[in-house]
Amino acid sequence: MQSQGLPPAPPPVAYLDVDGFDTAASYVALAKSRGTRTICYLDVGSAESNRPDYASLSAISGLLGNSYPGFAGERYIDIRRYPEFIQIMDDRLRMCRDKGFDYVEFDVMDAFEDGAATTGFNLTEQDMIAYVTALSARARGYGLKPVQKNASGSSAALVPLFDAILFEGCVLGDFCADSAPYVTAGKPAFNAEYPEEWPAGTFDRARTCSVSASATVSTIITVVDLDRPAPDRCVP
Repeated sequence: MQSQGLPPAPPPVAYLDVDGFDTAASYVALAKSRGTRTICYLDVGSAESNRPDYASLSAISGLLGNSYPGFAGERYIDIRRYPEFIQIMDDRLRMCRDKGFDYVEFDVMDAFEDGAATTGFNLTEQDMIAYVTALSARARGYGLKPVQKNASGSSAALVPLFDAILFEGCVLGDFCADSAPYVTAGKPAFNAEYPEEWPAGTFDRARTCSVSASATVSTIITVVDLDRPAPDRCVP
């Protein structure tokens, strides 16, 4: 699996996870011609100012909340109001379909875990489930397989809606085992581990790969900014 940050040619990996807006259909087609399954990254829980549909989201009064920590140009979305903006997300899903992707990743679907003081909204797990239920149904209607992003504690409830799960930092956070509902169902489980988030000098590659293998999670070892190809991965 390769996360965002495109090399000149698709790498020889089983799964390629790349930005839906920034990746050309020709790149997706080349990856698929080499036997790679492609994942379309979409942010569904916050609005990013660099996206072409940001103005449409920000035009809905009161829809956008606080800035996402560390990203001044990104603001949380009040997902409780998803019927008001679902068409915008539907357009994104069709973009993924039209570019030929196999899967679609729903990022920032775990905003309810951040709390109202951070997001600006009193979001609940049930709000998230209602929202991603609608998104997953639309994705499947376009022939896309939806991917759960984080929200690890909700895995058992969400596994019927998704075809794979993707964690960030599950070794550091000790929650790789939350992939069990997916593993049991025979669905892929992925993880991106960021050494820079570990306390200085404590990153342990051997432990990372051992924990990943025990949980049957495929892990890449990469950087938070995702501005270059992942430098390492745990090979099963």
